[in-house]
Amino acid sequence: MPDSPAQPTADSPWSLFGYDLRQLFRHWVSAWRDVLFSESSPLRARLDEPVLLRTGSERRRYQGGRAIEPSGQAPRCRAVEVPESLLLTRTVSIPAAAESELAAVLDMQIAASSPFPAEDTLSGWREISRTADTLHIAFAVAARSTLTQWLAAQPGGEAPELWAAHGEAWIVLRGFGEAAREALYRARLVRMGGLLAATLAALYVIAGLYAAQQRIALDRLEAKQRAVAAQTVDVSRQRQALLEANAAIAAANAVVKVFPNPHVELARLSELLGDDAHLVHFSARGRTLQLRGQALDAALMMQSLAEQPAFASVTAPQAITALANTAVEQFYLDIQLADIQAAADVPAAGAGAAP
Repeated sequence: MPDSPAQPTADSPWSLFGYDLRQLFRHWVSAWRDVLFSESSPLRARLDEPVLLRTGSERRRYQGGRAIEPSGQAPRCRAVEVPESLLLTRTVSIPAAAESELAAVLDMQIAASSPFPAEDTLSGWREISRTADTLHIAFAVAARSTLTQWLAAQPGGEAPELWAAHGEAWIVLRGFGEAAREALYRARLVRMGGLLAATLAALYVIAGLYAAQQRIALDRLEAKQRAVAAQTVDVSRQRQALLEANAAIAAANAVVKVFPNPHVELARLSELLGDDAHLVHFSARGRTLQLRGQALDAALMMQSLAEQPAFASVTAPQAITALANTAVEQFYLDIQLADIQAAADVPAAGAGAAP
C-alpha cells in the first residue's frame, strides 16, 4: 500500500473536527470515479454497452452488471462464465476511510491471496455491499495461462470478456475483452457529457438573449421615461406659473377686500344719491367712506343709504345743517362698507364724477 499522509493531530492546521483536510481531493476523485466507472454506478446501468453472457449452454443479456430482457439487435460485446474450478474467490471487508485508496488496498489483498506468480495473476473485484464504516468487496483470482488455454478450447475463437460468478453478482476479470466495452462506455460518457455541455451552453445563450431582450426593453422604457419627464417639465413649469398667478389673484382679492376700489364706490354713490344731492368731499380709508355734501332732504337720503346691503352702517358724525337762504341741507356721513359680495349685489354705474 503506498505511503499515506500521517493522521493529523488535534492541533494540526490540516485537522478539522478530526478529519484530515489533505484527503479531500482524493475523496472527491474517488467519489466521481465511483459515480462514473463503478460496476454498481447508476450511470453504468443506463449507459453501459449490453453484454451477451454465455453460461454453459445458456445465453443471457446484461447491462451494467444487471440482467436485461432480450430486445432488438444482438449486443456487440460477448462474455463467457469462467468455471469455479479455475477461480479463487474471496470476500474482504475494508474500512470506508480507505475508499480513496481502494485500488491500492485491493492490489495488496489480491497479491497476498494469489497462489500464482504476479505476472501470471489475473484478477477482478466488485463491491458487494457497504455500511457507514465498512466496504464489503468480493474479488476473484485466476492464472492467466490457465484461462488462456481454457479459452482457446472454447467454440467461437473470439476474445470475449471473462466473468466470474459470486452469488448473484458478476466479477469481471481484467485483461481480456472488457477493454472494448470500456471504450464504448467512455465514448458514450463523452458524448453524453458533450450533450450536457451543449445543453448548458444553449441554456446560457437563451438566458443571455433573454437578458439582452429585457435590457433593450428596459432601455426603451427609460427613453420613454426621459421623454415623459421632459414633457412634464413644461407642464410643471406651467402649473407653477398658474399657481403663482392664482396666488397673486388671491393676494389682490385680499387687498381689494381690505381696501375697496374707491372708483367703484364713488360710482355706486353717484347712482344712489340721484339728482337731489351732490357730494362736495369724498374720501376712503380702508372700508370706511367719509362724505360731505348737500341734499334737499339729507335725512331721507341718509335713511336710503342705510337700507343699502352694500353698506354695513351709515352714521352722521356731525348734525345736518340747513344752508342760509337756500333750500338745501349740508350733511356729513361715515359709511362702513359691508363685505365684497354684499357690495357687488348693487350694480355699479359708470365710473363718472359725482354730479
